[in-house]
Amino acid sequence: MEYQEFAKYYDIFYQNKNYQKEVEFLLNFLNGKKNILDVGCGTGVHAGLLEQKGFIVDGLDLNKEMLDIAKMRIHSNLYLQDILNLNINKKYDVIISMFAVLNHLKDEQELVKSFSNLKNILSNEGLIIIDLHNPQSSGQKTDTFGNIKRTMEWVYNPKTKKEESKITFEIDGEIYKDAHTFRIFTIEEVKKCALKAGLIVKEIYENYDIQKLGNPHSKNLQFILACH
Repeated sequence: MEYQEFAKYYDIFYQNKNYQKEVEFLLNFLNGKKNILDVGCGTGVHAGLLEQKGFIVDGLDLNKEMLDIAKMRIHSNLYLQDILNLNINKKYDVIISMFAVLNHLKDEQELVKSFSNLKNILSNEGLIIIDLHNPQSSGQKTDTFGNIKRTMEWVYNPKTKKEESKITFEIDGEIYKDAHTFRIFTIEEVKKCALKAGLIVKEIYENYDIQKLGNPHSKNLQFILACH
């Protein structure tokens, strides 16, 4: 399913995602900061929660259908742009990119380009906070929440550092399928690409927990970056 078609079902499929926990994690780094850009904002749930807490949040996504839904949650600027080709004449105190958005990039070259583009619109004392998926193996699982049954299968190739995922959602007898390819960036790759873009990785966490430092074996990683 393409994201254009996926948009109208997105909030239904991910209704069990703990957005509140993720926003509470972000709040640890937002003291004294006001202007936020949410890169890959999707339907705007993170941004909407941050707006409710008094922050000014702009959203950016390359999917018009996602942004059409985000308009109901985000009351500031919305940009229909690709992170690889940003054209924003504004500086931000914090730039966030949640839910493995940067795993959609193809390689280190694209990661460096993305970091460089974000640095160009970051204030001098600003922070970039990104979430990256970090699988350790292949697998599958099925879970149920509400009236939705979700079956996930993923194959991770450590040689290519790519994960191929297939997700099937069943809602009241209707079947919806989604598939994507993620480039998995190691901690060392992220640090190297950040340096090339003039950034430095300050801290790394696991599972949106300020008490858990991220490591190569973490299932997901949150990186805190700043200007070098």
